Amino acid sequence: MNKITVYQLFTITFIFQLGTTIIFGFGGSAGRDAWIAALFSCCLGVFIVLIYIALMRMNPGLTLVQWFPAQLGRWIGTPLAFLYPLMFLYIVGRIIADIRDMVSTTVLPSTPLLIISGVFAFIIAYCVYSGIEIVARLGEMILPIVLIMFCIEVIFLLSSNVLHINNLLPVFEYGWEPVLKVVYPTGITQSFGETLVLAMFWPETKRPEKVMKITLLATILSGIMVTCFDVLAILVFGGMFSGLVYPLYTLLSLISIGHFIENLQMFGVLYFLMTALLKSVVYMFAAVRGIQQLTNMKGYRVLVIPAFAISLFLGMTLSKNISEHIYYHHFEILVPYVWVPLLIVLPTILLIVTWLRLLKK
Repeated sequence: MNKITVYQLFTITFIFQLGTTIIFGFGGSAGRDAWIAALFSCCLGVFIVLIYIALMRMNPGLTLVQWFPAQLGRWIGTPLAFLYPLMFLYIVGRIIADIRDMVSTTVLPSTPLLIISGVFAFIIAYCVYSGIEIVARLGEMILPIVLIMFCIEVIFLLSSNVLHINNLLPVFEYGWEPVLKVVYPTGITQSFGETLVLAMFWPETKRPEKVMKITLLATILSGIMVTCFDVLAILVFGGMFSGLVYPLYTLLSLISIGHFIENLQMFGVLYFLMTALLKSVVYMFAAVRGIQQLTNMKGYRVLVIPAFAISLFLGMTLSKNISEHIYYHHFEILVPYVWVPLLIVLPTILLIVTWLRLLKK
């Protein structure tokens, strides 16, 4: 496989962690204190990422799905490792459903959902089929666009006189409880815990000794950017922030400069689509590469079409509406029964086992 440069790893990690988080806002249930929840989640997320990097260093040259058989043996490790490609495909299906709901709700209400989902899934599959080099270049292309559009958004909002500092007050109106409920388990697993998927790419980095520094830098910067998005939304909407499904999209609709620069929601949709696309490509690529490595197949491309079909099917059938998709499938199923066991519990157990084995040696 082609190697990923340090800069490409940074772009992939940063955009991946933004992903779909910026579509829905972060920690809406904490209301005005959502930005505090985002900062705390980032701080704890750094420790989660350090666990993953420690595992990488204890298993040099191995990917995520190879850690488990190497440390737990073939009969225990391989079935556990297979859970990760399955989770990756499930999350690709969820992201397709995210895009299906957002695009049909905001900009293309009359377009059949299958067309929206099918086109998005096809682009994901095409990028994955093209190889890791395309994935890396996709990150390089998207990062400057996202940063430029974010800066333009901030300038336009400041010029539109819609930001009100009093909306941030009172801080901790309902105490720490709403903030802590956001931080664990959702806050530290969403984006930060999901970084585990990038362990499928770390061995392909040209300078593996830089992985820790680059990943932590990207994690901190993405956490700061998510916090900034929350602060902007709260400065405009105040306590209403928690009741908005797409707060950042709604934010763009309020920009009005001289009745000339208006209706910029489409630009928001474009960079939401770009971050969601990269995240989906990373997940699907990790899924097919993981299955290839666990089954000792010669190549992964033969798996792209089945992965495309499964993801599209999941994206179309996982939920009937956006409320079920977010409030039931995400908070009631994905976070407690998928993310917590696979992103926190199993890596922690594997770290302890690996450390004990190294001590024994």
